[in-house]
Amino acid sequence: MKKVEKLKNWEELVNDGEQYGDPTSELTPDQKAVFENIKDQKILKIQDAYAFIKRDEVTRAHGINLANLVSDFEPLSLVHTIIITHNNLGPEGLEIIAASSSLPKVDYLHLGSNNLGDEGLETLASCDLFSEVKTLNLEQNGITERGAKALATSSALTQLTSLNLVDNRIGDQGALAIANSDTLSNLTYLHLGGNRIKSEEAKAALRESKKLTQLKTLKVF
Repeated sequence: MKKVEKLKNWEELVNDGEQYGDPTSELTPDQKAVFENIKDQKILKIQDAYAFIKRDEVTRAHGINLANLVSDFEPLSLVHTIIITHNNLGPEGLEIIAASSSLPKVDYLHLGSNNLGDEGLETLASCDLFSEVKTLNLEQNGITERGAKALATSSALTQLTSLNLVDNRIGDQGALAIANSDTLSNLTYLHLGGNRIKSEEAKAALRESKKLTQLKTLKVF
C-alpha cells in the first residue's frame, strides 16, 4: 500500500490549502476517498462503499482493503469519531483496525451493518484501542448470545454510556448477560430492539437490573 510520505504536516495542509497546494495530490484513489470522508479532521464517516466500488455487491475483500486503509492513514490521527457502516468489514477487517498502532482512541464508534458477527465482537471487547469508547453502535451485525456475553464481560469497554445492538440475535440469554454486566454499569442508553428477546424474565432483568443503575433509556421489542 502506498504510504502518505509527503503529508507529514497534513493538518497544516488542510488548514491552509492555498499556501501548501492540494493535500490529496500524493494519495491513491482509495486513500483520497477516505480523506474526503474526514469531517473537520475529527470525524471519519463512511456510510456506504460507493466511494470505493461502483457496484451493488460489497465483498469481504473490499472490507478488508478499507480496514487496511483506515488502520494506517496519518490524516486520521486526530479523529474522535469513526462511523463505518455497510462496508462488509467482517471480523477480519475489525481485527486489522483493532491492531492499528496509528489510530487514536475514539469515543464514538458506529460499525453497523458490517457482518462483524460474534468473532468481531470478541475482538472489539478485548481491544485497548476501544477503551475510551462511550457511544457504540453495532446494529445489524449478526451478533448472538456469544457476542453479547463477550460485550458484557469486556475488560476494555468499561466507559460505554450508549449501546445500540438493534436487529441482532442476542436472545434471552444475551439480554440476561447484559443485565448482569459490571462492565456496562455506566450505560444510560440501551437499545436492544429486534433481538429475539422473548421471555418476560429477560425483559424484567433489564428493567430491574442492579448493575445498570444509570440507565435512563431502555428499548426492548
